[in-house]
Amino acid sequence: MDSIGSSGPSDALKTGARAAVEGAVVAALGTAVAVQVFAAPAVVFGVEAGAAAAWAASAVSAVWLMWARGRGMRSFWWAFGGGMALRAGVLATLALWGFRRVAVSLDALLISYVFALLALLLSFDFRYLRVR
Repeated sequence: MDSIGSSGPSDALKTGARAAVEGAVVAALGTAVAVQVFAAPAVVFGVEAGAAAAWAASAVSAVWLMWARGRGMRSFWWAFGGGMALRAGVLATLALWGFRRVAVSLDALLISYVFALLALLLSFDFRYLRVR
C-alpha cells in the first residue's frame, strides 16, 4: 500500500481531523433531514444519538487507520480489525443502553447508527483510505 501522502504522524492526524470534520458535516446533514421527517421526541433523540455514535466510532477508526497505514501492513490490518470491533462494540453498547428506555426509540437509534456508518464509510473511509 502506498502512504497517504504524509510525511509523518502529524500529517496523518491532520488528514484524520479533516476527514472527521467532513464526516461531521455528512452526519449533521443526514440527521437534520431525518429529524424533519419524524416528530416523536424519542425517535428524534434516537436518530441524533445513533448518528453521533456512528460519527465518533468512524472518526476514531479512520484516524487510527491513517496513523497505522504508514507503519506497515501488520499495523494497518490490526487497526482495520480494531475499527470493526470498535464499531460492533458501539452497536452492542447502543442496543444495551437503549433497551427499555422510554426516552429513546431503540429502532431509530440502531437504524440511524447503521445508516450513518454506511454514509460515513463512503464519506471518509473510502475517500481517504483508498489504495492509490
